[in-house]
Amino acid sequence: MSEHYRYRKDKTHLSSTFNLPIDDYHYLRVYIWNNEEGMYENVMEDGDPKWESGKYLACFLGMDYLEDDETGEISLPKFFGEIHLVLNKFGVGIVVHELTHFLFYWMRTHLNILLDADTFDDEVFSLLMGDLNKKFWNAFYKRYELVDGVWER
Repeated sequence: MSEHYRYRKDKTHLSSTFNLPIDDYHYLRVYIWNNEEGMYENVMEDGDPKWESGKYLACFLGMDYLEDDETGEISLPKFFGEIHLVLNKFGVGIVVHELTHFLFYWMRTHLNILLDADTFDDEVFSLLMGDLNKKFWNAFYKRYELVDGVWER
């Protein structure tokens, strides 16, 4: 589990939350906070100097997965991770940045596929990223409207 993960969320500053399906089983949960205070109250510092300085406007938190020492098989949690964003402080670049953190975490759980050069197909991961990006923006646009240059519910 990410050292920044907080089980109980204080939803005082929560603008919206929704799930992004990764595949037919796994998903990411997205939190959009009204302000930095809301995000920082709901993600633990855990000694990260950059986090403590308040320089993050978004983050990805991956959940723990289990690896069998004998077989090397990996069991992934259904709830694979969280993305935290601050409303009106992110755009396409930040969303892609956080999805890329997810992708690297996802790829680490699929190393057996990645290490087999005969079967590795980077198109699979590229399609996954495109699909998640599309799902994110579809969910976002269902919840928010741009009014005078500011996203509102």
